[in-house]
Amino acid sequence: MINYTLSPNLLSRQWEITLSFIKNNELPTEISLPNWVPGSYLIRDFSRHITEIRAFCDGIPAELTQIDKNTWHAAAIGGEWRICYTVYAFDLSVRGAFLTTERGFFDGACIFLKVKGYEHEAHRVALSQPPEHWRIATTLPAVGEHVFQAASYMDLIDHPIELGNIEFLSFEAAGIPHRIALSGFYHPFDRDRLVSDICKICETELAAFPSPAPFDQYLFLLHVGDNIYGGLEHIDSTALLADRNSLPPFEMGAANDAYTQLLGLFSHEYFHAWNVKSIKPEAFVPYHLDRENYTEQLWAFEGITSYYDDLFLARSGCISPEAYLNLLAQGITRVQQTKGRLKQTLAESSFTAWNKFYRQDENSPNAIVSYYQKGALAALCLDLLIRSKSAGRHSLDSVMRQHYRDWCATRQGIPEKQWQVRCQEITGLNLEDFFQTALYSTRDLPLAECLATAGVALTWCALPRSHGGGLADAKTNSFPSVPDFGARFKQNGDGATLTHVFNGGSAENAALCPQDKIIALNGFACTDLALQWSQQPVGSQVHVHFFRTGVLHETVITVEEAGAETALLAVSDRQLLEQWLFDRP
Repeated sequence: MINYTLSPNLLSRQWEITLSFIKNNELPTEISLPNWVPGSYLIRDFSRHITEIRAFCDGIPAELTQIDKNTWHAAAIGGEWRICYTVYAFDLSVRGAFLTTERGFFDGACIFLKVKGYEHEAHRVALSQPPEHWRIATTLPAVGEHVFQAASYMDLIDHPIELGNIEFLSFEAAGIPHRIALSGFYHPFDRDRLVSDICKICETELAAFPSPAPFDQYLFLLHVGDNIYGGLEHIDSTALLADRNSLPPFEMGAANDAYTQLLGLFSHEYFHAWNVKSIKPEAFVPYHLDRENYTEQLWAFEGITSYYDDLFLARSGCISPEAYLNLLAQGITRVQQTKGRLKQTLAESSFTAWNKFYRQDENSPNAIVSYYQKGALAALCLDLLIRSKSAGRHSLDSVMRQHYRDWCATRQGIPEKQWQVRCQEITGLNLEDFFQTALYSTRDLPLAECLATAGVALTWCALPRSHGGGLADAKTNSFPSVPDFGARFKQNGDGATLTHVFNGGSAENAALCPQDKIIALNGFACTDLALQWSQQPVGSQVHVHFFRTGVLHETVITVEEAGAETALLAVSDRQLLEQWLFDRP
C-alpha cells in the first residue's frame, strides 16, 4: 500500500504532503513526479512547484538524491519510508494544483510522487484537517472520512479532487448517477435549466455508444470565476473552468452565446470518456509521463470530439439546427482565416502538438493549424462522406461505435494510421483519397460538396473579420468591398498594439511587426483602429505612425481587400439536414 497524507497550508498556498510506504529490500528506490498530464500535450515540469523535499526511514533522516528535474533516488535500505514534500499550489487551471482560503483543487499528476515498482499497488489518500466547512468532490472511492483509495497509481491520478464551498446538483442519465460539483462565486441562475440541458446531452451521448458505458457514475467539477475557461477529461469525471456569466439566467429562452459555449464544454469533455479515455492511440498505452508521447492521431481524438461536442447540442435539442449551423460556420471561418492551414497538415499538427500547438507565439497563425478546429471539420466531411457513399447505411457514428466495441474487447490502443484502415473496414468504403487530402496534405477540405449532401449550402464571402461567419442573410451582401488590415491587435486608449501579423496582408506588406504600437493613422490619433481602418477605401494608402521598441517610425500601408474567407451557411433541404443532425435513416 502506498499512502499519501495531504495537509493544506492555506495562507502560503501550499500542499504539505507525506508519502509513506514499506520497502522490504535494500535496493535503491526511484521516486518521480510526472512531467505532463494526460489530455494536455505539453511538458509542464510539475516538479518545479516542489519547494521542499525530505526523506526518513524508520523515523531517521535518510539520503534522497535528485538525479534529474523530476526524479529522486532513495537510499538502498529497507524499512518504513516517509517522503515529506511541499507543493506550491497557485495554478488556476484544470491541470494543476490550487489552494487559497476559499478553495482547493488538484490534478493528481501534478502532486502525487510515484514510487517505481509500486505503481500497481493500491494507493490511499488522506486529506488532513481541511477547513471544517469545506466539502470534497471526487470520484475516488472513499474508505473513511476524508480518506480515499485507488487501485493503482494511474488510477489515482485520473481522479481530480475539488475542495471548498461546493454546491452539488444531481441527476440520472440512462440510469447512471451524475453530479455537478459547482464552486466559485456566482450570480443567481436557473439550476433546473442547467441540470435539464446537461442531462439531455449526457443521455444523447450515452445512446450514441453501445453499453456498457466506461463509467458507473460521473462527476462534473465546475469552477466558475472571471474570464476563465477550460476542461480536462478523466475516466469518470472532468474538471471544468467557466466564466460565471455563462451560467443560464432565469427565463432565458434560447441558449445565448455564453451558455452555449458552456454546454459545448460539458459535451466535449463528457465525450472524451469514450474517445481518448477509452479509445486511444497506441502511443498512449501506457502513458509515459516523463516524456512526450508522439502520435499523428490527435485529430481523431480531439478533432472528432470537437466535431461531436456542438453536434450533440443540436441532437439533444439544447440548441436549434440553425444555432448549430451558426456555430459550424464560425468554426469553418476560423480555420479558413488561418494561414497556417496552407503550411501544416493535420497529421503534422497532431504530432507537433508538444512544441507548436501548446507553445504558440506571434507567428503561430501563419505556421500551424489546429487539430481541434480543422480536425472537427475533417470529421464533419468524413461523416457526411460516409453517409453519402453508403446511402445512409453507415456514418461516423457507426465507426465510433465499433471503435468502442474494439476497445472494450481488447483494451488496446490504435496503432498509427490504423484509425483510417479500421474506418474503411467498418464502412466497407474506399476513403483513401479523402484521408490523403484531409490528413497528409494542406489542400482545403471538400466542405461545400460534403455539406451539400446534408442539405446545407456553403458560400464564401469577403466580410470583415469581426463578422466571424454565420447564417446567410440579406445583410451579408452589404459589404461590396471590405478593407483587411491583416493583423490582430489590442486596442488601448492611446493606440493599438499588434499581436499577430498575417503573411501576405496589408500590415506585413508595410513591414509592420508584432508588438508595434500604432499611434496615428493619416495624422489622427489611433483611438479605434478597427473602426478607423474599416473606413479606409480599398486601394488607398494610409500613413501610419507607430512605436517599435520605444522608437517612433512611419510607414505607408496600401489598403488591401479582404479575401473571401468568411463562411455563410444556408439550409437548402430541411429533410436532409435533419437526417444528418439527428442521425435519422
